[in-house]
Amino acid sequence: MSDLLIWVTDTLNATALSDLVMNNAVVFPTLEMAHFLGLCLLFGSLLVVDLRVVGFAKAIPIERVDMFIRFAIIGFSINLISGLLFVIGDSDRYLVNIAFWLKMGVIIIAGLNTLYFVRRIKPQMDTGVESGHLQHGSHVVAWLSLVLWTSVIILGRFFPYVE
Repeated sequence: MSDLLIWVTDTLNATALSDLVMNNAVVFPTLEMAHFLGLCLLFGSLLVVDLRVVGFAKAIPIERVDMFIRFAIIGFSINLISGLLFVIGDSDRYLVNIAFWLKMGVIIIAGLNTLYFVRRIKPQMDTGVESGHLQHGSHVVAWLSLVLWTSVIILGRFFPYVE
């Protein structure tokens, strides 16, 4: 482990927040439940949006999937907060785990994919353009989103098994 990583883990482990997360019988399990709820909101919402963009559930007007984007943002926010608290609470476990770093990398790529979606595809959805007439590449962005977020889930499940 590098000196910087040792310093970061020692610093985080010395905080009162780390102590609260790791030494309170209620906090860590509550964070796990919140993280799972956030995951359900995030992935469930993205599933609806992305599948609609690729042409499934055509009976749902494409401009109506906007409400699912809001739920995805709420889910991501819950996961961001609970995930940060996991890292602060148990930095020795997370910051040395290759699956953690791969997951963070995939989240960054998924975020860039989402940024592209929000800037290029969502404005067309807001005007009611049908999925078949969305900008070229919208299907690729939607499928990529599903693959990336599925990868995030899988990598998160690897944490206990990879070090």
